[in-house]
Amino acid sequence: MNPVFAADIFALGVAAGVLGLVMLFSLIIAYAYDEPTLFALGGYVLLVTVALLAGRQTDLPLHDIESVVLILGPTLVAGLHAWLLRKRQISLGDQLVMAATVLIALAIAGLRMVDNSPLAILAGSYGLGALLVLSWLYLCLPAWRISGPWKWWLVLGHLGGLVVALLFLLGTVVSEASYWPVALMLLLQLPATYLALVWRSRLLNEGRLRGLAAKVTDPLTGLSSLAVLIDRLRPAIGRAQNLKHGGALYLIEINNLAGLLHELGADSKEKIILEAANRIRRAISDSDTAARITEQLFAVVAQDLEDDGQVDSLATRLLVSGLRIESDFLPGVSLQFRVIATDLKVRVLPHTAAAQAWLRGLVNHFAAWPDTHRSRNILLFSNGQIRRPQSAASNSSF
Repeated sequence: MNPVFAADIFALGVAAGVLGLVMLFSLIIAYAYDEPTLFALGGYVLLVTVALLAGRQTDLPLHDIESVVLILGPTLVAGLHAWLLRKRQISLGDQLVMAATVLIALAIAGLRMVDNSPLAILAGSYGLGALLVLSWLYLCLPAWRISGPWKWWLVLGHLGGLVVALLFLLGTVVSEASYWPVALMLLLQLPATYLALVWRSRLLNEGRLRGLAAKVTDPLTGLSSLAVLIDRLRPAIGRAQNLKHGGALYLIEINNLAGLLHELGADSKEKIILEAANRIRRAISDSDTAARITEQLFAVVAQDLEDDGQVDSLATRLLVSGLRIESDFLPGVSLQFRVIATDLKVRVLPHTAAAQAWLRGLVNHFAAWPDTHRSRNILLFSNGQIRRPQSAASNSSF
């Protein structure tokens, strides 16, 4: 038996393979990134396949089944467009247009099933084209300018599939191979639509990641946010109850920020804050957590300190880090830090609100700096009480 090469069957097999891969990738990426539009695209391919297979098991003519799919397929894709390019608020008029589009498309499909006269074919085909174009202009065009660049691929796929469907419905293009009209329509619809949806999903996920990063990272300095600081601080205080010392919390204020702004200009504020963050970062270890609390206030949680002497030593290092004048941003500029340091042997903070209240109480000490420390830039606390430095290396800055 000599095998015979059939070009139509081979091309249809290639098309089926391509469409199968698109459906598979759509479902995989939809599951991985929780993207409902890709689920809808995979479901659309599956629905068309099931409709063709079900039609094959019935006595309905294959040509009629293909005609119905060529009518309803672009209508379903138009529904996807209406969802992706919808207005901010969907009015009653929009809902009526959507319902009318679906009902008229179903009516055209029903007409094609019962009437194959030339007049019915012309009316149904041109009616479908006009229906989808007008509904797209009404529903999707208002949101065109605010949509992402992925919209061009979306329109390309929809337009290609609609043109192919209309050409076969009108009889302008005729194929003897079974299912080839539907396969060609899907070949033009799906890859471009798939690219548009993946592109859109990537942009949305990047936006979500930036939003999450903004919650955990200060966008200017790259230090942790207040929320992360509290998340690290609460368990650190809990662990400190069972340790000999347990670490410390440092609050660092740029005391001469107003003077520097007057000297360097208001445009230098971001540079000053960024330079302060860099100097603080260089003064601490990798295991410490540094965060920016307010415009000129920073915090550090250090958990690997063994005694008050090490607490005082790190406080001095933080203070001195502001005095260094070598800098890529502000060369020759000295930052006058004021530092509040407290051990973590305090009452356990049961929730975030309690931690925030405790932090506010410490921050208030900057505004009400004790008279006994007016000439000093470091304020030390132990068990909630002001204490004197324990480090032998302490100096007059205390």
